[in-house]
Amino acid sequence: MKNLLKYLLCGFVGLLVLCGSVLAEERPMFLPFDITLGGVKAEMKDGNELFAEISKPVTDDAVLALDAEVPMLIVNAFPCDEDGTVQEGQPAAVIFANKVKEVRLDATIDKKKLKPGKYLANVVANSKTSRIVFQVAEPGSELKVDFSKVFQFLKKKATGE
Repeated sequence: MKNLLKYLLCGFVGLLVLCGSVLAEERPMFLPFDITLGGVKAEMKDGNELFAEISKPVTDDAVLALDAEVPMLIVNAFPCDEDGTVQEGQPAAVIFANKVKEVRLDATIDKKKLKPGKYLANVVANSKTSRIVFQVAEPGSELKVDFSKVFQFLKKKATGE
């Protein structure tokens, strides 16, 4: 009887593990965790597996938020041209913080604000990296966001064209 209970319990636990893995939502490779920037959630667009987009321009002091506090958060934001080419000679903006759920874009290590323009960023937390693209708006301007050229450029680089 004891052995039967052990087998039933093991089978039940195995079933729970199997169901949990089947029901768990598979995350995109370049968005393993959710990010919100300036109140806008990063989203993977259809046909774009290379980065998530922030659909509205943000301010240079916008809040980048995660769902939960992490022991260490690293953000590297690279200024890029309209087509996604990282600008040579332009240093990446680096943000480093411990035990946080959110940081502001102006909390860079060198204390410099991000200039208006497009950025490709790697956001590292819990040994995972989410890649996002966003646009810092000119103060007081209403800019339209279009990342299609960035996507085309990165897709060509990824496929070696």
